[in-house]
Amino acid sequence: GSSAKQTTWEGGHRVPTIAYWAGKIPANVTSHMMLSTLDVFPTVVSLANASLPPHRRFDGMDISEVLFGKLNKGHETLFHPNSGAAGKYGHLQALRLNQYKAFYVTGGAKACDGSIGQEEHHHPPLIFNLQNHIQEQKPLDSKSAEYHVVLPIINQALLDILQDIATDNISIADYSHDPAAIPCCNPQHLVCRCQSTYWRSDLKTYRKQLD
Repeated sequence: GSSAKQTTWEGGHRVPTIAYWAGKIPANVTSHMMLSTLDVFPTVVSLANASLPPHRRFDGMDISEVLFGKLNKGHETLFHPNSGAAGKYGHLQALRLNQYKAFYVTGGAKACDGSIGQEEHHHPPLIFNLQNHIQEQKPLDSKSAEYHVVLPIINQALLDILQDIATDNISIADYSHDPAAIPCCNPQHLVCRCQSTYWRSDLKTYRKQLD
């Protein structure tokens, strides 16, 4: 993606990937599967004939069979956190569900002259069918049958990932002997992660909006 960087729009994160492995990856083959850089780690672990820790959840998936041309299945759902535009850094503001893309917050991007656009919150979300409008210029009519069919599925997908983050983002390591290594719980700090950070706040806020 060459435009709309640091935003959740397709131009901000859609990037083609080239994979080469003589004798393993078939040549001159194009795949349109939805994949993620989060898939790199579990794929490398699999190719090394190793195993992921059994009691941890990983957002990425082993895509070796996709690379080898033996499987045509990627992610059904991808989540797009804010990376510097509207809202708070890291908050989930858009998600992709197959060919549908839902936006809960848009705007706030910085222009070339340094000015920042107006931030806009969408309740219910904007939903685009990327199969028909890859440019994300024409969202579905919120009164249409298609919108009402896909909206509850998208809402549930967002609730599921927020719940997953809120309950899994806990470390059992003992850092008490090294103060410099103690994880902080300051939600204003980008590298701080603990049970009291903004994921639980996001989950409560979103549930209230649905109610």
